[in-house]
Amino acid sequence: MNIKNQFFIFICMIFIGLVTFFAYINAYALEKSEYTAKVLMSSIDAEITTIEKQLNTITKLYPDCSEDSQQALENITLNNSVLNEVIFIRSHSVICSDRSTTLTKEEVADLEIANLEPDEHYAIYKIHDKKNGKTAIFFMMYVDSGWYQIRFEKNYLELWLKEISSHHEVYSYIYDKHRKYFANIDDVNSRESIFYKTMRESSRYPVGISVGYTKPLLFNLIWTFLPTGILLIVANAFGITLLVHCFFFKRVPLYAEIQKGIHNKEFYAEYQPIVSAQTGQWIGAELLVRWLHPKKRKVMPDEFIPAAEKSAQINEITLQLIEQAAQEKAKMVMIDSPFYLSINVTASMIASPTFVGSVVELLKRYPLLQDGVVMEFSERENFSNTDVSQLQNGMQALRDHGIKWALDDFGTGYAGLSTLQALSFDIIKIDRAFVAASVTDSVTHSILGNIAQIGHTLNCQLIAEGVETQEQAQHVKSLKIQSCQGFFYARPMPFERFLAKFKIHSTPASEVSHSVQEIVGV
Repeated sequence: MNIKNQFFIFICMIFIGLVTFFAYINAYALEKSEYTAKVLMSSIDAEITTIEKQLNTITKLYPDCSEDSQQALENITLNNSVLNEVIFIRSHSVICSDRSTTLTKEEVADLEIANLEPDEHYAIYKIHDKKNGKTAIFFMMYVDSGWYQIRFEKNYLELWLKEISSHHEVYSYIYDKHRKYFANIDDVNSRESIFYKTMRESSRYPVGISVGYTKPLLFNLIWTFLPTGILLIVANAFGITLLVHCFFFKRVPLYAEIQKGIHNKEFYAEYQPIVSAQTGQWIGAELLVRWLHPKKRKVMPDEFIPAAEKSAQINEITLQLIEQAAQEKAKMVMIDSPFYLSINVTASMIASPTFVGSVVELLKRYPLLQDGVVMEFSERENFSNTDVSQLQNGMQALRDHGIKWALDDFGTGYAGLSTLQALSFDIIKIDRAFVAASVTDSVTHSILGNIAQIGHTLNCQLIAEGVETQEQAQHVKSLKIQSCQGFFYARPMPFERFLAKFKIHSTPASEVSHSVQEIVGV
């Protein structure tokens, strides 16, 4: 992956990181506003409820405006830093307060208490007090004999708001039932300048709280998280870019090395014998691709075949193996024994007219390949991903040049009986899993027998794969499965070694069963 692509991925990750960062800030600020509003509203409710209980207690214990009543009112005021004064009102007239002085008519008129509705038991409003030139907040509470008017000192109330809000690093203000604000922590125009605003109202009293962020507070919040955010964003962008680079660095050189290996003809086949189940004699071999890397030495198939199949380089490798097989088969015809070679392909290869055309050219160039060659592909490959009609055409085109067909790993994949009949396989290779478990598991034992019966019904030759013990070999033989393949007989080996062993384990043509001669085309 070049520098330009790496830079593009890095910038994309930075952008995604910034979006994620601001989404986090958004969620955090909103959650903080909601939580602080809840805390403030609970505190206001608790404060007013406490005062209400105290005033109700005074009303029940003492006559209105008695000396004891006034003393109790004074104690409430002295013990509450936010409370400034408590006045008792009856018939829109001030009867008494927690103070010993007598109020004048002018002072009574300035209290503006005449606008209460008859059914209201609570009210809250703000006025400018001419006595001291300060703005005060009044809370009205109805009792059986009249009204209590509680005066909150605005400065103290705003100080209390500021302390709580500053602790939570937010802005807040109190408003009445008409949503007119009358207590806030500074002179900001709260209705226009608050972000992430949360409004919460008391369920009992005509008061609410609004909490949010002013521009300075919001910038401060962002600034608080910004250093950590930038560090995480850059680290994440760098890490992902590095991972993507490493992925492509590993993959791209692998593809390049495979292509180089194709050019240098580094791929070759090892031969694993296919053995007659009845006589134990070698009658053929499966070609298994190997890679003799100049630096890594022998590379196993699982290390390069998935990449080669994904990049379609497996097509070129297979064509090289077929050409090598032609040259090696020429040496084997010197031995007077029938045999065949089985070459692995994929269904997608055979559905490709280009690949099939290349194979046909090789078959014409090497006539030896038109006799005794089988091509096999695995049932694990999903045939639904391949055009069956194109697959049939490809198989027939090669069948016209002497190629036989085998289905590998039968019983483990996607091929149903209809697919088997449509594609007309000559050989069915039973997956090693059924062979291995058939001698220990009664269910698998029955399944293997059923698979063998299906093969006989379809007039297909059967090969049991993965035979590793004498017991498995005997069981396969008892089911009239014609051929076997597995470590019990031999492991994959280079051609020269296979050729030497084949001379020992083969049999004269006259002793080979007619069915085996028929399937390999000899």
